[in-house]
Amino acid sequence: MKKLLLATAATLLVSGTANAAFVDTDIPDNAYITQGSLDWAWGRPLPFAGEPTALDFQSQFGWRLPTLDELMAAPDATDFIFDGANVALGGVDPISGARFQATNANLTGAAACATPYFSATFRHCDWQDGNGQRFEPWAGTPGAQSFADQLFVRRANMGAVPEPATWAFMIFGFGAIGGAMRRQRKANVKVSYA
Repeated sequence: MKKLLLATAATLLVSGTANAAFVDTDIPDNAYITQGSLDWAWGRPLPFAGEPTALDFQSQFGWRLPTLDELMAAPDATDFIFDGANVALGGVDPISGARFQATNANLTGAAACATPYFSATFRHCDWQDGNGQRFEPWAGTPGAQSFADQLFVRRANMGAVPEPATWAFMIFGFGAIGGAMRRQRKANVKVSYA
């Protein structure tokens, strides 16, 4: 009975963490790009299906699946190439383990790949799927909600979300300023009789 309980607990522990991403932190600036009003992360080598808890973690930082309209205006794969990107040409990101697979001549420098932040299964981006051009819609998804590789988006310049204690301190500060201004205004009131 004891062995059965231990085996069940181990199974639950493994299955409970199977959907978590390899890297459970916010995505660093050099692992995504900003285009227009959206940040774009190249987050999986396959369409997003089957690892919802990996997105659950990143959703706290504003990351979500793009809409169909957003996908139609998605960046090209070559837009993910920039100096200082997290994956050096032919290399591996030393922090997340992200890498590009099956590179070709269109991959000419460091590029941004955020797969380990969205997947517990994969750590790579498939450059040949983007092929340096616009990503191709994935035929297996009704409504073409994803490409052969999955992109994720969030509103650009989100910044950090203040903690509740910060909000409380700000509200207290505004109240204190308002109270001081009210006392000052009362002190400056002059009464005159006609």
